[in-house]
Amino acid sequence: MTRPLFRSISFAGLMLASLFVACTGEKPAETPADTKPVAELGIKKLTTPQENIVCSGQPTEEQFDSLKDAGITRVIHLRQTKEDGTGWEEERAKTAGVEFIRLEIAGKDGLTKENVQKFHDLMAKDTAGKTLVSCGSSNRVGALFALDAFWIDKLPREEALALGKKSGMTRLEKAVEELMK
Repeated sequence: MTRPLFRSISFAGLMLASLFVACTGEKPAETPADTKPVAELGIKKLTTPQENIVCSGQPTEEQFDSLKDAGITRVIHLRQTKEDGTGWEEERAKTAGVEFIRLEIAGKDGLTKENVQKFHDLMAKDTAGKTLVSCGSSNRVGALFALDAFWIDKLPREEALALGKKSGMTRLEKAVEELMK
């Protein structure tokens, strides 16, 4: 069973949702029920593009401490240790009992076939629970998902870009489009 993305819908919210369906023919996005505990942590830019995969921006230290209780068993973090507000996650992961992998992606310069292959290999490893893939804003996360889908899984360009956007890609979209030519 899934729950709507919005916890409660006011009349205005209901009208906006109705307008969205009327204009696009699509239903508003929903959060799978099994990711509800993660969503309740309030991590910014949280999306669930695939089963057992959660994408987000940077979790706070308090949110990180609650990941295991929310069903996350592995974190793949794309921020470089030299970036402000990061570098503490390895220690917190040990304490929290969560596997932590740092794959440093330096913005658009880090969107290389080598890094996408490393990302693909990490994502292909079986894990008993859910994986959180995070960076500062989920932009790099979405970019890697898009390039992985296009370069490795050979999805059509538009499908790969859609997956990237669903996974958090925003400002890197143009760079990703260029790399897909």
